[in-house]
This record gives sequence, C-alpha cells and structure tokens, in this order.
Amino acid sequence: MKRNGVYSAVLAAVMAGVMIAGCSSGTGKGAAETQTPAGTRTQTETAGDQKEAAPVQEKELIMWHNRGGSNGKFIEEQLIPGVNDTIGKSAGVKVVPVYQDEDIVSKLKALILANDVANMPDLVTIYAGDVEYMSTVKNVVPLDSFLETDADFKKEDMVQSLWDTYNFRGKQYSIPFTGDAMIFYYNKTAFEKAGLDPENPPTTIAEMADCAEKLLIKDGDTVKQYGITLGLQNVYLNNWIGGQGDYHFIGNNEGGRTGRMTKVTFDEDGTMLTLLNEWQKVLDTGAVQSVDVDDQPKDEFCSGLSAMFCGGNWAMTSIIEAAKENGFELGISELPRVLDTDKGGVCPGGTSLYILDRGDSDVVNTGWEFMKYWSSAETQTKLCIATGYIPTNGKTMETEEMKAFLIDNPSYRVAFDSLMKSNPKVQEHLAPTQQEFQLIFRDTSLRWAKGEITAQECVDSMAEQCNRALDEYNEANPVEE
Repeated sequence: MKRNGVYSAVLAAVMAGVMIAGCSSGTGKGAAETQTPAGTRTQTETAGDQKEAAPVQEKELIMWHNRGGSNGKFIEEQLIPGVNDTIGKSAGVKVVPVYQDEDIVSKLKALILANDVANMPDLVTIYAGDVEYMSTVKNVVPLDSFLETDADFKKEDMVQSLWDTYNFRGKQYSIPFTGDAMIFYYNKTAFEKAGLDPENPPTTIAEMADCAEKLLIKDGDTVKQYGITLGLQNVYLNNWIGGQGDYHFIGNNEGGRTGRMTKVTFDEDGTMLTLLNEWQKVLDTGAVQSVDVDDQPKDEFCSGLSAMFCGGNWAMTSIIEAAKENGFELGISELPRVLDTDKGGVCPGGTSLYILDRGDSDVVNTGWEFMKYWSSAETQTKLCIATGYIPTNGKTMETEEMKAFLIDNPSYRVAFDSLMKSNPKVQEHLAPTQQEFQLIFRDTSLRWAKGEITAQECVDSMAEQCNRALDEYNEANPVEE
C-alpha cells in the first residue's frame, strides 16, 4: 500500500533529517532568553548568582517501519505519540517513526554491510522470513535477558503461533509487531447468482473447484468474472504445504527454524504433488486467472472480476469498503484446506520488531519498554480495531472495547480464531534463499498451470532449482557452529 503525496513528502523530510543527523541523539532547546532592564538583578542573581539549570536532553529513538497507507498513518499519528507522552517522556526519549516501504531489510543490510552504525535505526520492523539473517547481525539485541528478568512482561499472554515465528534456534530475537493470517474472502452476491449457498463457502480446494466452475461468467471469449485469481507461490505454499496433515515443512530442519535449511522436503513427503493434484481440479474449470502479481488478486476481487480471494486479514478493512462501493455482499471464512483430513491450519504472518544496539544502553532499555507498551492488550486493542490486524496479545480479545467491536464486526474473529486453532509448527519457511524460492515457485507453477509441464515435472523442477540455490548459498556462507 502506498501513502498519499503529502504524507510521503513529510516522511521523506523526516528521513532526510534523520540521515543528515546520522540518527544521533537530539538535544532539547533551552528556554528563550528574557530581556532584563539595565541596572536590575534577576531573581536568580539575587538568590546567589546560581547558574541557570541546563535543559533536559531528549534522545531520539529512531524506529524504521514498513506499514504504509492508513495503517502506517494510524501508527505514526496515534500510537507513537502515546508512548512519547508516557514512558518516553519519563525516560527522556522520543520515538521517531520513519517509513521505509517494503524494501526495508535491503536498506538495513546496506548499512550493516558498510558498518554504518550511526545511520542504523534503534528499532526496526522486519518480515518473518528474515529472522535467520537478523540473528547474524551483531547489533541485534536478543530479548531473552529481558524476558528472564522483567516480571511485568508475560510471555504466556502472547499468541503462541505469532511468538514462535520469531524464535530461531531457541532464541527470541524480536516480538510480533503486527499479526496476520490468510483467510478466504468471497462474493456472496456472486455466489447467490450462481446458485451457490452464500452461507456455506468452500472448506477444501476441491470444493473451491466446484464453486469456481459455477462462478465463471464469459461473453464469448471474454471473461467477465473469474472464479478466482491465484497463482501458486510462496505465500500460498507456506499455508497449503504447512497445513497438510498435522503439519509439514517445505525444507529440512523444520523449514530452517532449528538449523540452516540444506534441502527441500516437499518433493520427498508428497505434499507439493498433493497440492498440485488438488489445484488441478480448480484449473480444469477454466475459471482461474493464474497470473498473480502484487495486489492483483485482491484488486480484481474488489472490482468484481474475481469472485473468490485468498488473502490476509490485513486487507479486510479495504475489502469491506470496496464491497460497499461496488455493491456486493462480502463473505469471510477460514482458508480452505488442501484435503478435508488436514489439521495443521494456517501460517502466521506479519512483521516483528527488533532492537538494535548502537551504543546507548538507555535507548536499548527504552526500546524494550516500547516493546512492552506495544504488546499490551490495551495498545493492541487500539491497533487491531483501527487496522484489522490480528492481536499479538491474546488478552486483547478480552478487553471491553474489543468485545464491543466484535459485536458489530464478527468477521474480525475469523483470522484470529483460525490462527488459534492452528498448530504452532505451521510457520513460514526460513530458507536463506527466500527471493530465489519465490521466483522458482511462481515461475515453475505458472508453467504447470499453462500445461507446459506435468505436476510431477513441476515438483521435480522446483526441488532441483531450490536445492541448487541452497547448495550455492550454503557453500558460500558456511554455518558457524
């Protein structure tokens, strides 16, 4: 999501100021000098010529984040001032949010590679797939010492699936910043027109195929309405490979979470072939638009070009608004399973928040206090009601404000309940070759969807390409024991 022009300009100015200042701690300005008539003495002078007290120094805690649009605006204009007016004020620290768009980790890597500590942020939000990389950054502050000594923070209150996402090899490197889970959106109006029961959405991929066939609308060779726009790629595979059976992993060492991934396993355990065989049923209807780029599936669902959409709850607010604008009734349910017997559930998504040590222990400690503030049920209630994210703190659902919100917005519970029922082992894989995997999955599955290769050839090609990428990476970057 992009910001409007004015907002982007403001943030650009903030970022420019930060970079010029080198992210250094700021100082508060002293009181303006007052004019005193000649020949008279001030009250201070008559009290013994005491020196004027030095102004209180205010340190800046720079926080890079990648939440854009209205969600980012709410964070910057509502939630951050809340911490600055409370724990920040008492600590003499001001949190300064700086928006960095989706390539935030690339910008951080550039500073780390140059050892440019002065221009690093003090807090930074990073996607789950980069937790292994972040564990290697010497400036990252693992949270275990805080968790062991701070009785005010109750880890058991956190949503376990989200919390486990940022635990790598037994260490907690960050806390969940925003929570997300994939759910199923469908056009109830289109379902009813197609003779489908709008109150009974599909619960498996096979049932999605049945619906897609009936939802397809064509005028000659022109498609007026697809059943769904979806091309199998990384985000879907994390859910539909991970959720099969009790749970499964895309690669060894629990998908790279208990150790460096050295090979994929989806070809050995049959999960990828099972998924492709089931999705073939949807493709056979001719109602699938398999090109899947950026926000295309969501945008085409919102416009009415597609009648079904698999996406995160982060999009719920905008989809609800689009449904009203375009005059169709929206349905929201749990993500359909690959097979009816699958029990794994869905994969948690979102971003997490890291503390970077730039040499000031006061700022590091305030960073932890900010994390506690952010994770509280009260703050999460405000965030989730405004944005649609899943709360990272399970106690959020028990606040009176959230209970009142849920009465009028029952669909909000779908993603949260779905994640709470899921096995915490179902997680995004941590291949150190994330970008390569994304391209491999997208491009190879598209060739299969077009009928250029068989399902087995697709699986074999994916596995061969992924393993080659892993071998090259691991040879160039040996694991340090």
